[in-house]
Amino acid sequence: MGIDHPDDDNAPTVDRDLRQVGGDSPGFERERPGEHGLVPEQDSATDLEAARAAYIVDFPAKVGAAYRAVWDEAVPALQAARSEHEARYPLPERSRPTQGEDGSWHAEGRLDLDPGQNAEVTKKYAEIREQAQDEILPAMRRVEAADSERQLAGLEHWLKGEDRLKEKIAAYLRAPGVTVAQAFEMVPDAVRFTFVHSHERYAEGVRADVDWLKAEGFEQVKLKKLWTGDQYKGINTQWSSPETGLRFEVQFHTSESLEAKELTHWAYERLRLLDSRITPAERDDLETYQRRVNSLIATPPGIDVIDEAQENER
Repeated sequence: MGIDHPDDDNAPTVDRDLRQVGGDSPGFERERPGEHGLVPEQDSATDLEAARAAYIVDFPAKVGAAYRAVWDEAVPALQAARSEHEARYPLPERSRPTQGEDGSWHAEGRLDLDPGQNAEVTKKYAEIREQAQDEILPAMRRVEAADSERQLAGLEHWLKGEDRLKEKIAAYLRAPGVTVAQAFEMVPDAVRFTFVHSHERYAEGVRADVDWLKAEGFEQVKLKKLWTGDQYKGINTQWSSPETGLRFEVQFHTSESLEAKELTHWAYERLRLLDSRITPAERDDLETYQRRVNSLIATPPGIDVIDEAQENER
């Protein structure tokens, strides 16, 4: 996702208890029924209840707007922190993967495919692209079109790059006895999509999307709620196509959690690519940076309505 990190007291913070939102949070004036004239005097108990009901309906949107303001205010400092880190820890120049005259494939980190393995991975990659274009991508567009409140984001990255996939396959093949076919089964995100919902409608939207994906005939393999972590926020799911057996990933984000993921991706990549070569000091800086970013992302209301039993259907 080194950084000259400010102390926690200096970093913008967000109180995720909606009953406590407000106070010192930038851009959010504390509002409650009966305070600051939010619920004016009413002529009758019925009018008062109606006003309170309207407030409750509108409150999630107010909270979402408040967190958006906090996030927007924090982003420039987070971008500057990245620049400071990259200046302190210059990234070694990374060579691109190469293919030998014999058809073998080689990447940094002793990631290698022999000619037969490379040919098999190349063929399988083309098959995945074709299957996804014919079946999964059109289905994702239908799900998106079913509700104007949701949107697909980052469609230009729906297919993992071929060299990045080969790196993953080569890493799995290091284990004794693992075949290329088995290695592909360990990669659930060669095809991946992201749905974005508003903060206030996120939980409702995820449940609807899951139902739509099942209606499209896909089988849910896994659902993982990651909103309690400090390095990443969102819900990640895995699916499979009964027709082709192709597995793919669908992530669910708010606009802020997606921006946080994108803002921390460079740190994630450095942690992944440098691995054992990274110093403990830089690793600590990168993880602290990811915590700092994700501390600003509010958990959407109603997340508990996403059934825990859905997390491991198979």
